[in-house]
Amino acid sequence: MKKASKHVSEIPPMDDEELERFWEAHGPEDFQGWTEGGLNFTRPAKRLIQLRLDPKDIRVIDRESKLSGIDRAQLVRSWVKEKIRHLEAQK
Repeated sequence: MKKASKHVSEIPPMDDEELERFWEAHGPEDFQGWTEGGLNFTRPAKRLIQLRLDPKDIRVIDRESKLSGIDRAQLVRSWVKEKIRHLEAQK
């Protein structure tokens, strides 16, 4: 037996925990007008490079990583991207 569809506007305001429980019990298909979107999210291909650094440089990276709360690899990636943007802007 098919459940009656609801309107999204019928969902009362909820805090995060209530929303979590709600979406564990319901799915988007329970609501009128729901259709699966045609979007397909893909990540651009990335290539791995290896980098050798002096222990002193690693300590600086680790310190900055802890201070900023960003993973070591993400921090180095952001620094490299920042430098690339700077170089591209100079052209």
